[in-house]
Amino acid sequence: MSRELTDLKSSLQAAEAAVASDLEHKHLAHTHAHAAQLAAMVVPDFPTSEAAVQAILECLRSHEFTKAVRYIQECRRQWPSGVFGGSSETEVQTLLNIYFRHQTLGQTGTIALVGSRQDLSLICSKLLELNGEIRDMIRRAQGYRVVTTYLPDSSASGTSL
Repeated sequence: MSRELTDLKSSLQAAEAAVASDLEHKHLAHTHAHAAQLAAMVVPDFPTSEAAVQAILECLRSHEFTKAVRYIQECRRQWPSGVFGGSSETEVQTLLNIYFRHQTLGQTGTIALVGSRQDLSLICSKLLELNGEIRDMIRRAQGYRVVTTYLPDSSASGTSL
């Protein structure tokens, strides 16, 4: 998953740069042919945020990364808060989060490291080692018997505090 997301991140960053470049050219566009070409890039109005997420996932699956970036930009305009991220998160991060959440539906404890320059096999082996240690600690803790001492009930002995 980490490798897949890292590759996806690289593709999305290139797409993000291409979209930014297209927007710059859009401001400079004066020719009719170029204006028609830009009109073909119009983003649809999504009826619901769920429909938008599905459209974005379809773009990511079919490697239409520039379309996915345009869709996320439109979704942020339509739904400023929520699953489409806020101003603290880049469009690429939001797209990676949406993809990761969809790919790991129903799985708990899934972790992906994106953008790490380190060898992931070393990190994975360390995580597996830690997981084993935690499992052993839990097993040992479950083996301990809880010993409770029963103190005589003060009301039964007739003393009051």
